[in-house]
Amino acid sequence: MSDLLMDLSTNDIKIINGDLSIVSGTDAIAQDLQQTLQVWLGEWFLDTSKGVPFKQDILIKNPNVDLVQADIVNAAANVPGITQILNVSFTYSNANRTFSITVIAQESTGQTITAQAQVTLPVNATIQGTPT
Repeated sequence: MSDLLMDLSTNDIKIINGDLSIVSGTDAIAQDLQQTLQVWLGEWFLDTSKGVPFKQDILIKNPNVDLVQADIVNAAANVPGITQILNVSFTYSNANRTFSITVIAQESTGQTITAQAQVTLPVNATIQGTPT
């Protein structure tokens, strides 16, 4: 498995010495996992089943914590190369309107991968189920 190398802090493709860079193996799986955690379910036009259901299950009034955890585990477990989810943690900051996720997973060679993602709710959006 190989992918274009991404700068995960900006989600831009990395160009080194004027060339596109390729990442493979554990690094590619880690990159795919982090990108999956940042995608809203239905957002990616090439595969609308990829991503986390932020709008549907998470960024709503009184979300079910068990369902949120299951949604994150499901999204992470569907990343090619991931064989086991070891730990999931998440927090929501109402003040910053951000949802942060950390997933620790094991990939097919047995190595442990940690992926983190932070999703910011748009300023003009309301959380589903709240008065506008």
